[in-house]
Amino acid sequence: MIRPIKKNIIVELIEKEKVTEGGIILSRADPAEVNRALVLAVGPEVTEVKEGETILPNWNAAKPSKFDGQDFYIVNEDDVVLIFDEE
Repeated sequence: MIRPIKKNIIVELIEKEKVTEGGIILSRADPAEVNRALVLAVGPEVTEVKEGETILPNWNAAKPSKFDGQDFYIVNEDDVVLIFDEE
């Protein structure tokens, strides 16, 4: 795996659900649903975000990247809009 430096965070896009709670299969995901991201790794200067959390980054500031065939994004901690409280 790779390690981010400073206040950078490595995230993976969480695919939107294409099946409703009632079991209906949609041809495409609900466009009103936000694009969440799973935090894979955090840099040593990151204070608010932890590995394994689900966040909403500012996707306009996220930098797409690829390593060993895996797609991910690099986001600065300042560009994290919110952290989802998953229970």
